[in-house]
Amino acid sequence: MTPVESALRERIQEIPDPCSLATGVPLGIGEMGLIESVVHQEGKVTVRLHITSPMCMMAAYFMREIEQRLTGQEGVESVHVEFDHDLKWTPQDIHPDARERLAAKRITMLGGRMIPRGEAPTSR
Repeated sequence: MTPVESALRERIQEIPDPCSLATGVPLGIGEMGLIESVVHQEGKVTVRLHITSPMCMMAAYFMREIEQRLTGQEGVESVHVEFDHDLKWTPQDIHPDARERLAAKRITMLGGRMIPRGEAPTSR
């Protein structure tokens, strides 16, 4: 990942995940493990996101938030958001610190899936 891509990723990390907000443990999409990639080529930025469920109704919200946070940044001419419809996201992708915060509130499911305890996130 280039320094520009890292900076762009940092700008979207904290976009709140509405499902986690509903649990009372607000997590950013970065902590949730929803950001698959951020690619910057010749002014074009492509952000690829995971979704937690085939019933996820937040795609438009995520797209709008990402576009608002990245449009107008130096070197960014356009922003395109793609979604992983293969449902590769699993609760193991949640950052361990975030999983601990969920566990402290006794939250055991997110996105309709069980949250594992004490496991490291999977790498892709």
